[in-house]
Amino acid sequence: MYYFLDNRLDANSSGIEHAEVKRLMLFKRNHVKAKIVTSAYNRFAHRNLPLYGMTDDDYVNKFDFFAGTVKFTNRIVTIKDLPIPSDNKVKQIDNGYEVYEGQRKTMTIIMLPNGSIDTIKYFNADVHCIKQDFYDTRGFKSMTQIYDTVDGHLIYELFFRPNNTIYYEISYERKPNVYPATNIQMTDIHGIVHSLMNNGQAFTIMLDELNQQDGDERSTFISDRSNITNVPMINMKTPARKIEHFHSIHFRDYWDPTSPLTYNSISNNELLSKTDLVITPTKQQADDMRSRLRTQVPIVAIPVGIVPDEQLHAEHIPMSERTKGKIIVVARLFYEKRIDDAIKAFNQAYQNNDSLTLDIYGYGNGANNFKEEKKLKKLVQDLGLEDVVHFMGYAKDMNHIYDDAQLAVATSRYEGFNLSVLEAQSHGVPVASYNINYGVEDLIADGQSGFIVPSGHIDDLAAKITEFFASPKLRRKMNDGAYENAKRFSSENVWRYWQKYVIDTDK
Repeated sequence: MYYFLDNRLDANSSGIEHAEVKRLMLFKRNHVKAKIVTSAYNRFAHRNLPLYGMTDDDYVNKFDFFAGTVKFTNRIVTIKDLPIPSDNKVKQIDNGYEVYEGQRKTMTIIMLPNGSIDTIKYFNADVHCIKQDFYDTRGFKSMTQIYDTVDGHLIYELFFRPNNTIYYEISYERKPNVYPATNIQMTDIHGIVHSLMNNGQAFTIMLDELNQQDGDERSTFISDRSNITNVPMINMKTPARKIEHFHSIHFRDYWDPTSPLTYNSISNNELLSKTDLVITPTKQQADDMRSRLRTQVPIVAIPVGIVPDEQLHAEHIPMSERTKGKIIVVARLFYEKRIDDAIKAFNQAYQNNDSLTLDIYGYGNGANNFKEEKKLKKLVQDLGLEDVVHFMGYAKDMNHIYDDAQLAVATSRYEGFNLSVLEAQSHGVPVASYNINYGVEDLIADGQSGFIVPSGHIDDLAAKITEFFASPKLRRKMNDGAYENAKRFSSENVWRYWQKYVIDTDK
């Protein structure tokens, strides 16, 4: 069995999750057993699986594993299932109910669209929220948070099985500006209680359990979320093959591969020596790692992007059938994606060609109150581009979007591979990109399937955009070149890498 390790699987996922899912489907197609395994609590995960063409058989989560809910039959839990005193008043609101004891509000119940309970907030006499229940979308209370009665900070989390017994408890300590977890009490599947310092230790216990459940079958664990899953995998006690799969740069300063290493799993020689293989998305990164680490652990390059067969064989859409002047950016609205440079380069090109438009597809960072997204929208406003630059949000199905675009722009500060560059070319969309660590030179045939310009050179990027839209002949040439270049990443070709470096060496 092959296990692909990650932190979570959300409805709006990053390139790592998309790469994992593509790999999962590649393994299944070639009759090799595999699952995606996640560490973080996520009560929406099983609702999200169909979005990726996955089923419960393809997925294991740490909290599901210890709760016994890896597979669970969906049910509806309504307000009638709650022990609300008969003399309390229940008031219906837009998305649920409020419960009152006399004039005092005691509960707010939020419902899911299917009529099942989503969350319940409980209030004290001062109408401060002191507790909140969270329900798994499959229909059971899965977690409760308990808050300080003075300032409302989180002090305790309890995780429940469907029978309402607790199997996982996290205590939090209040410190200036942070609330770190100080202790975890976990009851494993054998009824043994573990006192742990962090969630990674619990993940290690689960990985060892999965490994033992496979019996004599040799299992391979591939860590995809380097900062979260590498060390828990390496710390496994049972014999297994352990592979670190990097999806991004492995050093601190994106412009300097000799800057300090980012991940403890490779900077610590003892940890690295317990790894059987390291995978990077590109040959350049593999070469840099070998030169830097000087380890006996094999380091190989396997592309993370796969072009589906149906797309390779799809009818090619010429430039003449696409929306004239349509440029797209496909990236999270995060600082590292440097989308402000794409907007500035577009602005320069737009001054020479007012038929151009720019559509930006991606989600913002809610963790910092969408700081970068707000900055980008202000930039568009300041440049007076509101009518031609549009923020389109996250799109699950990008096929029709790529098929209608004439050019894509990529301005990241760093990448491991950049799936969107490959996806665009597979739909015949040339890409104008900064030359960064890593992936661009592996993905784009400069002058054939797109343009590569020095990182941070906005004027050069703008000049290439202008050149592209000034020449119908160049657009036709690059349209054909993009389709052709993407063939290198067919499922058949990528599978050869997996066979050579991973499958055939599994002995």
